[in-house]
Amino acid sequence: MNWSETLWRFSVVARFGWWEFRVENPPVIVLTALLPRAVLQCLFFTVLGRVIGLADPAFAFIGSLAVILTLSGAVAVMDVPMLDKWSGTFYRIRGGRLPAFPVFLVRSLPYTGLGLLYCVVAMVVVAPLTGLTGTLPALLPWLPVYLLMAWTTSAAGLAGAALAVGRRADGLAGNLLAYLVLLASGVLLPPGRLPWVDALGTVLPVRNGLLAVRSGMAGEPWAGHLLAEAAVGAAWLLLAWLVVAWQVRRARAGGGDDFA
Repeated sequence: MNWSETLWRFSVVARFGWWEFRVENPPVIVLTALLPRAVLQCLFFTVLGRVIGLADPAFAFIGSLAVILTLSGAVAVMDVPMLDKWSGTFYRIRGGRLPAFPVFLVRSLPYTGLGLLYCVVAMVVVAPLTGLTGTLPALLPWLPVYLLMAWTTSAAGLAGAALAVGRRADGLAGNLLAYLVLLASGVLLPPGRLPWVDALGTVLPVRNGLLAVRSGMAGEPWAGHLLAEAAVGAAWLLLAWLVVAWQVRRARAGGGDDFA
């Protein structure tokens, strides 16, 4: 394939991914169920930060905006490969002109956008409710970092789906990943309190991105944390690519039409 044909094929995949996302998440469901859940979760952790006596009321708010990204990136994005599992269509993808993993990756892009939408809506709703409206002018310029974290959580979610899709453990994998991110991201617990949690956070999405946001808002160096977040996302993508490639190879060797 030449470049123009490759780009055309990926554009078709992107359009199909958007259509697939709309079917699975109709606008009425996004507005009446998904967005309220994200806002309420952000509100809960923000208020919880005050209950446990955090010195900076905005600390939990900034972290809560990142944690709700797991709703789309660690959990919902699992539907992308799982739909082919349930529909028995994986053999068509592995027999196509494009490699299987880039197809899954492009189809997952709407979930990254959904994560950013969660952040924006929760930001403008929760801040006034918790008296943190004054935080918004300093926080808004860091929305691109939240977009990066939405992408890294989606990358981790795709890796989890690839590992679990052949074992009927997608629900467990998605929720386990979300809980681990919640534990290790530093949403309520500042870094340095528990070494093993800090070590876990270095290999999970969100932790380094949050450090970049908080450091940048405090006028401290933040670029290193941003690069670390991007590196974590790239590592999860590499893992997902390797697992999907193994699934394709095993399916071809065994003559199966489904995920192994």
